[in-house]
Amino acid sequence: MNSRSLKWFALALAMALFLPTLAFGQSQSALSGTVADASGSPVPGVTVTATNPETGLVRTTVTAADGTYRFPSLPPGTYKVIAELSGFATVTTENVVLNVASERELNVALKQASVTEAITVTAEAPLVATDPAVGTVVSQNELENLPLNGRQFANLASLAPGTQLSVNADPTKPGQLTVALNGGSGRNVNYLIDGGDNTDDTIGGALQNFNLEAVQEFKIQTMSYKAEFGRSSGGVLSVVTKSGTNDFDGSVYGFFRDKSLNEKTETEKQAGADKGEYKRKQYGVSFGGPIIKDKAHFFGTYEKTKRDTTVTFDTGGIFPSIDGTSGAIPFEDELGTAKTSWNLTAKQLVQVRYGYQKNSDIYGAAPQYTPSNQGTITNNYKSALLGHTWTISGDKLNEFVYQWTRFENGILPNSNEPNLYFPNGVQSGQNVNTPQTTVQEKSQFKDDFSWSTTLGGKRHDFKIGGNYIHEPILGGDFTTGTSGQFAMLNNSPTSPVAAITIFGGFFGDQTPVNQYNAYLQDDWSFNNQLTFNIGVRYDRWEGFDLDQRTNPLLPLFKAAANAHPELGFLKPFKNGEADQIEDMDGNFAPRLGFTYDIKGDAKHIVRGGYGIYYDFPYTNATTLFPAAAVQSTYGIVYSNENATGIKNANGTFFRPGIDPLPPNQGGGAILPNNIAQKAWKAPRSEQISLGYSMQATDWLGLTFDAVHIDYTDIPYRFRANPVVGGSRILPGVSGNTRLWMSDGEATYKGFNVGFHARASKFEAQGFYTWSESEGNVLTGADEFRLWDNSLQPGAQLNAPAYALDPLDSRNFGPLFTDARHKLTVSTLYHAPFDINVAGILRYRSATPYTDLAGSDVNGDGYNNDLASGVSHVNSLRGGSFSQLDLRVSKEFRFGGDYGVELIGEIFNLLNEKNGTRFNGTRGTTGFGEPTVFAGDPLQGEQRLAQLGVRFSF
Repeated sequence: MNSRSLKWFALALAMALFLPTLAFGQSQSALSGTVADASGSPVPGVTVTATNPETGLVRTTVTAADGTYRFPSLPPGTYKVIAELSGFATVTTENVVLNVASERELNVALKQASVTEAITVTAEAPLVATDPAVGTVVSQNELENLPLNGRQFANLASLAPGTQLSVNADPTKPGQLTVALNGGSGRNVNYLIDGGDNTDDTIGGALQNFNLEAVQEFKIQTMSYKAEFGRSSGGVLSVVTKSGTNDFDGSVYGFFRDKSLNEKTETEKQAGADKGEYKRKQYGVSFGGPIIKDKAHFFGTYEKTKRDTTVTFDTGGIFPSIDGTSGAIPFEDELGTAKTSWNLTAKQLVQVRYGYQKNSDIYGAAPQYTPSNQGTITNNYKSALLGHTWTISGDKLNEFVYQWTRFENGILPNSNEPNLYFPNGVQSGQNVNTPQTTVQEKSQFKDDFSWSTTLGGKRHDFKIGGNYIHEPILGGDFTTGTSGQFAMLNNSPTSPVAAITIFGGFFGDQTPVNQYNAYLQDDWSFNNQLTFNIGVRYDRWEGFDLDQRTNPLLPLFKAAANAHPELGFLKPFKNGEADQIEDMDGNFAPRLGFTYDIKGDAKHIVRGGYGIYYDFPYTNATTLFPAAAVQSTYGIVYSNENATGIKNANGTFFRPGIDPLPPNQGGGAILPNNIAQKAWKAPRSEQISLGYSMQATDWLGLTFDAVHIDYTDIPYRFRANPVVGGSRILPGVSGNTRLWMSDGEATYKGFNVGFHARASKFEAQGFYTWSESEGNVLTGADEFRLWDNSLQPGAQLNAPAYALDPLDSRNFGPLFTDARHKLTVSTLYHAPFDINVAGILRYRSATPYTDLAGSDVNGDGYNNDLASGVSHVNSLRGGSFSQLDLRVSKEFRFGGDYGVELIGEIFNLLNEKNGTRFNGTRGTTGFGEPTVFAGDPLQGEQRLAQLGVRFSF
């Protein structure tokens, strides 16, 4: 860290420790309100006590001169709140539900009493939000009763406006669901578990999963969140895990699937294959209770998932012996969590939590990938967290979190045969992304200090905090492609070969990172109806500096920059920006939000927000590969290409595995194939939102939000060795050479309409979103998801060479996540006879794909050009998606403390095909048709049923 940024961070940290501040913690709750008499005048000096009967936690404060009170950091749960003052009747409010990362307002009316009198009321949970952030809280009721296919955070996070449920396709995250929001693909969501960081710093998104049985509740904030939340250009998901109560309780449960409960997949039907094998078991146990009543508690869970499925191969006739046959896909996943909490005193709470996950899966399981192209994935995650909350006084509070995490990933190949890649996407032989390993280890230190006060007659709730993450191990071994890749000219095993690329050497790196974050915010209550949320955040990340002067590609790119001044993407090599990549500058992110209670009854709320948000630049999208090019000796040791087919010396076409390799066009020197263009920038989003919430009736709340986001400085990569004037701009270097830069851009516009309905036995919520997202990053408006680098956006017939520049207008278009319409509705009905019925409906309209020529129409040396006459990428639209899931359960109670619940669930009740990955290559069989369907790997499910049972005690 340079001296200037060190001074800024030291100042911010000092402010965090010594300045007056206050608000709820990132995984805690806040309770505030005003105590008034019968005339509406504020009453100072009232003692307000909040008690959680389940844990015995008690917190007390006194109303200020303006009658206001505030509990800045309470563990989420259900509280009893008592307001008492001599001369007034004591008022007890029961069933006050406090949600994670949320603040609730509870106003109390006192009436004078000449004798001791008590009044008890029951609070109803609000149906509308009263803060400027756009998002949704998911309750324990929804966690336990909605049909959740996979039982993960993302199942329920996708109930928030503007979101979509997706699957993490990265090989280090088998079986992990993601929530994609605001045009992103799910990589730019910051995950907080009990206030601790749970974000993957290599690929983005969530690091490890936690068993839903261990989760008390969570909140997803999609935009306009306060300065205390950062490290994300998209959203924040805050989770609080269970801590145990004064009662011993637990559960034993299991969910079971079998192919007899499934429909055939569309892929199986088209292949004329029998129904594939399918078995899935998910079972677990939980137990918690008191160590010392009202003082110390514990809770623990364990869950295991075993799934045995198959993939039906479809190579389009290239390998007819395996077409229509099936291959096994075994998957195992274990999750464990243990947590203890201890009320040291009436003012101090300590929590300790440990979590682990380990799993294994088949890598590359898809209809178009032969068995030899698959691999085996293994993952191991561990995390340990210590949290301390100290109520210093009625208006001051400090929260500290320390967390240690470690993640290890390995992917081994099934074969060492050369990789054959066909134009229709079929691959055989060793997967080019194997073998590889990834390792992360980090320690987090976070402190938040809060203080409430009255200044100029106005209430201010200040909060300041600092966060430091030390990550000494962040890297891995990525020595892949040593068996070679052979790009076939036609869809036949005897096809001529268009290109051969073989890698050699060792490819590994370590990019240790230090992360510094600090913020200051103020919730300023201008009056009883208007509140401003004002804040600023500072983010800095170290470890992204890189001396590229030892990269053998650097002088070649410098020479190309002098020879081709018309190629704009080469300019940084000419002026020296690529020689030494410096660390990113620190970034200041202002935040401003407001809420206006129109009538002062918390039933009609206007809210809005503006802010700048910086995301952590995940290393797999930025420095990992350029750093490995410097730190290790690895690269292309052999290359040969011929657009009409590589030939032997006798004039016959070369045959992989039969003929000796033709002469090496690359000269035999080991060259890396990655280089950074110039210093990285932190991915940035500028967000603005305006919304209105109303409680239309005593059972229905409605929300309306308009949002706009501009994303900039998104890391981008592309193949940067085109043919110009008959030869590549880097002579003797493979066309696979990749340039990494930070010029990605995207824009998201959306309008959300949401509702939340609740009656005595019925609850429902949902949203409709109209949105538009476009940019030059194609896959999503976040910093990791980079489109297939063999596509040269903008490369068209007779297009000039500069069309390869990612900033060319033809490279801008709708993102893969661009769906004009999205709809999600969840319902839950507690029917008579202890029967529960619940459902979730999800729909999105068609998403785009690119119209490709399938050949090198402009002679630039790359085959995946846009089709002639196509003006931009992603100009075509595929199919829509819809799925209805249903759950019915019946409870049997025995003696009050024991029970059995029988559960039946059906996912994709209407058996929608949900075809996707449309073939956009002209001249190929199936152009304009989907290539995968529901039931295929990473594509959700065809109609299937699941049976379950839960024993509770």
